[in-house]
Amino acid sequence: MKTLLKKNYNLEVIKIEKSAIGAGSDTYFVTCDSGKYVVKFPSVSEINNPEAEPKLCEFLLKKGISVCKFIKNKCGEYITTDDSGRMFHVQEFVDGTMYDWNSAPDWLLKESAKTLGRIHASLQNYVGLPIGIGENFFKYMTPKNALRSYERSIEIARKNGDTKIEKDLLYRIELIKNFPEYNFDLSKLTCGATHGDYFISQLICGEDKINAVIDWTTACVHPLVWEIMRSYVYAAPECANGEIDTCKLIEYFGDYCRYAELNNYDLENAAKLFYYQIAVCDYYNQYYTSKADNREIYLRQAVFSTGLLKWFEKHAEEVGCFLQKYS
Repeated sequence: MKTLLKKNYNLEVIKIEKSAIGAGSDTYFVTCDSGKYVVKFPSVSEINNPEAEPKLCEFLLKKGISVCKFIKNKCGEYITTDDSGRMFHVQEFVDGTMYDWNSAPDWLLKESAKTLGRIHASLQNYVGLPIGIGENFFKYMTPKNALRSYERSIEIARKNGDTKIEKDLLYRIELIKNFPEYNFDLSKLTCGATHGDYFISQLICGEDKINAVIDWTTACVHPLVWEIMRSYVYAAPECANGEIDTCKLIEYFGDYCRYAELNNYDLENAAKLFYYQIAVCDYYNQYYTSKADNREIYLRQAVFSTGLLKWFEKHAEEVGCFLQKYS
């Protein structure tokens, strides 16, 4: 690492610490004589687009959004390749606090919603990012395919003696066998460029403000309400046990809508779309197949989303009605 940074960035490294946060990618905090930096080796994945990240952040910085500031190498490029062919980039370190899942104080919930609204408004006409949740997602991520994946995962759980995971998967299997036949009209949903992984762990915070939104590697085009719903459930304390306070969710959407517009179809389908996504995605399979040192985060995500599924199973339809009425 020291040789790599000296050769490509002329940085004299004093100290290197590996981050334990995040899944898949390898991230390091590097202290140099000229300051502190973040060195990230993004994992190779179809949802990761490290080449697009620096340009996108540069665009947002010009719009007044606090995001990552990338450092160019000696060749004037943001992306560097090591001797093994692995891509990495270097960005300035942002000082502040990173809150854990479902621990956001009231001020952070409001700022999270407002910041996401400002981001979406700024990116309204931004082009060049890949499609995330779009036609191909609904073509391949179906209840039928999810059932196959869950049946494979439960066999692994039984083989490993993972009784808690087996119980969760049994619930998911029964749920997906009787899952509602949702049909989402993408032409009616407000879709646009977004962070792709905007949630509490990507917000570096000061005492009463967000210092920076980090980790734009998965930036893509999604239905915007999906990102709003996801950011809320990972931040709000009441969601820790799979419960959602409808009044606080409405308030979150209201703070967002002060900066970006949503239509009635968005509001009607926000909860149902998020419910569908977490129902058809097998996070347990990600946990079992991942080779990453920090793969436990996939299991945490799996257990958390299973808790949410039990709430959405009973309330997904009514949430849309509430959002339409009050937001």
